[in-house]
Amino acid sequence: MVRFDRLRPSGPRQQRAWLVIGLVLLVLALAVPLGLKVLQPSGSGDESAPMPASGGLTEPQGSRDLAPLTPDTAGGSSGSGSSSDGAVPGAVASSVGTKLARTAWLGIKVDDVAVAGARVRAIAEAAGGQILSESIVTAPDPTGSLGSVTEGGGMPKEDIVPPVGMNEARITLGVPADRLDQVLADLSSARVGTVSYRSSQAENVTEAYVDTQARLQPAKESIARVRALMVKATTLDQIVLLEGELARRQADLDSLEQRLAELERRTSTSTVSVTLWTDSTASPEPEENGFVQSLRKAWGAFLDSVMVVVTGLAVLLPWLLLALVVAWFVRRWLRHRSRGASSATD
Repeated sequence: MVRFDRLRPSGPRQQRAWLVIGLVLLVLALAVPLGLKVLQPSGSGDESAPMPASGGLTEPQGSRDLAPLTPDTAGGSSGSGSSSDGAVPGAVASSVGTKLARTAWLGIKVDDVAVAGARVRAIAEAAGGQILSESIVTAPDPTGSLGSVTEGGGMPKEDIVPPVGMNEARITLGVPADRLDQVLADLSSARVGTVSYRSSQAENVTEAYVDTQARLQPAKESIARVRALMVKATTLDQIVLLEGELARRQADLDSLEQRLAELERRTSTSTVSVTLWTDSTASPEPEENGFVQSLRKAWGAFLDSVMVVVTGLAVLLPWLLLALVVAWFVRRWLRHRSRGASSATD
């Protein structure tokens, strides 16, 4: 039978050992929540800050205080300002028509990946398109040059070239939107291979296109009004104020023009992602098996826990030092008191 009375501290040394163990556990119990609190992201930021309204093309606040410098005295531009505020995008939409951003995906089983890839490139070039990205694997690469090239730019390898297996190819084409149907028909023909899957989607961006285009002219007129006010400015404060407003409105105009150019690109050029494979296509070998991955995850979790404890101890360190100093003085005082009591009894 186990005698539990042996586990009780029977001597001064055992009492000290149990006391030290208890103090260590207490410190760890305090360090863990403190470390978690310090390492946990606070989530506070500037997200709650009010954002300016889209467009933001309003009259400068300071110009309202400049009585002689108003849009009415700057060349009769008030009429254009009122017409821009009441612009109706519907009139622009009727002249623009429907704007669609189309994307397609094709999966083709072929006999030879290299030959089929050359035919895909020829079809894209015949339609006036171009190759946006290409990854063809017909043999193992013992040098590992692909990884060094793709990772050299600071981006993950899988974000640049999707992982492909042996005898597999992935090609991304950019073709004119009005030739997309013909390109898909040519890629689906028997001279390339057997189509395993084919899908496409179209995003209607007419509203965004019309809205952006309708805001360009008012933005340009607003810049012209500010420049007219700058001609009539008489003080340095007025000039500085108007220059800052002009820079802000010019940045808004540049943003609108870039957005319109991007919409033009998406609606004028369609993207086609083509995947080619053969009967001998092999999936890429995993770099690590499940056991190694489990060990790596366990080691990462251990390091995270150590970081939590170390961070908590760093937070508690000043208080621990203060507690040690106080304990030292208390111990000395108790010893001095006990010696005084023993000498008095003698």
